[in-house]
Amino acid sequence: MNRSLARQRPFTLLVVAAALAALLLLLTACSGAKQAEGVKPGQYRLTLDFPVGQLPVGLDLVEEGGVITAYLVNGGNRTRAESTTVEGNRLTLAFPSYDSTLVAEAQPDGSLSGTATLRRKDGPVPVKFAAVPGQAWRFYETPAAATGAIGGTWLLETQGDEPEKGLLLVKETNGVLEGTIQFPTGDVRYLAGQVSGDEFALSTFDGNQGSVWRGKRFADGTLRGENFGATAKTPTKWIAHPQSAAPADQVVAIGEEKPPVERIDFTFPDANGKPVSLSDPQYKGKVVVVAIGGTWCPNCHDEALFLAPYAKRRKAEGLEVIGLQLEYTDDPARSAAQSRRFAQRYNIEYPLLIAGKSGAEGSKKALPQLDGVRVYPTTLFIDRKGRLRTIHTGYAGPATGELNKKATAEFDALVSELLAEKA
Repeated sequence: MNRSLARQRPFTLLVVAAALAALLLLLTACSGAKQAEGVKPGQYRLTLDFPVGQLPVGLDLVEEGGVITAYLVNGGNRTRAESTTVEGNRLTLAFPSYDSTLVAEAQPDGSLSGTATLRRKDGPVPVKFAAVPGQAWRFYETPAAATGAIGGTWLLETQGDEPEKGLLLVKETNGVLEGTIQFPTGDVRYLAGQVSGDEFALSTFDGNQGSVWRGKRFADGTLRGENFGATAKTPTKWIAHPQSAAPADQVVAIGEEKPPVERIDFTFPDANGKPVSLSDPQYKGKVVVVAIGGTWCPNCHDEALFLAPYAKRRKAEGLEVIGLQLEYTDDPARSAAQSRRFAQRYNIEYPLLIAGKSGAEGSKKALPQLDGVRVYPTTLFIDRKGRLRTIHTGYAGPATGELNKKATAEFDALVSELLAEKA
């Protein structure tokens, strides 16, 4: 009798367990609890929780070829995630050219929440974020009517220990703002935002780099406000007034410097470990453009977007391009891997050389003849006789509109002039 009961006990336990599981499911359903139903396509308002405040950006999840592709939306600009992966309730956006990711879990209410891992000089920076579907507004859900125009060109000056002047370029349409800020060191890329009463706010985020610019219009005609980025502990104050024709109100988008030496030379390994020297035979009698930058530098991404196809188009005429990469780390293997990802994103065929670590000390070590570089990107122009003819600093990216057209036209004119010269 006891042995029979012992044989029946496992079966009885299974029946009880199944009944308890069914009861739990029933109670869950009755309590109104809802399970996440996976990542859904659609438009979301994504907010990153920076230490100083939130940065909003549009997120558009689109079905393309039966799979979801993610786009970060800053006004009219749509930045496609280099990789979008959906696994059940998990969404992963990867930007390997920056070495950054955004990983989120779908929630029962259809929203997404997770952590962005952004790459900075001191290492990865985790940032919490959330994305709510169906919200098209950026800063103000119900904005007040604008009390004054924000659109136009403004001379903006940041305050603090290292003030910098730049051009705030804004287009305004029915309270919606798009634009950028061009500093001598480069532009802040695509800003998008809104006006509400006498206040306004703009933001940008490209998968790794981002900033928020909040301001207010005052009775004296000035704009005043604050801005912050992902790692800022306190905001930076700024003030702006309408740009005039006065010399003091002019900002040079791309600087031009006289070379301190007539010739330079260097030898560094490319992203696959092969040594490349400026004195190699393939560069003899050629015009050589040396693009000094790094994968961490957003303006270097914009320069590569222009330079990669340009180099291919004019190679047959005698143009060669070399990229000198000064990265966040002095680990050659990591810098090489990062540079390969960068080259893949922009279809770069010219060599990217691993020149060392970014910053004053690293750049001086890499280019002692130039005493290093202070602005990224910095571009060197070398003629067919091997002479360093001029140096350009900074970049005006596509977000700057006419400034970008002017900069690329001047670049093309300079290269054409050098190509026309005899070796």
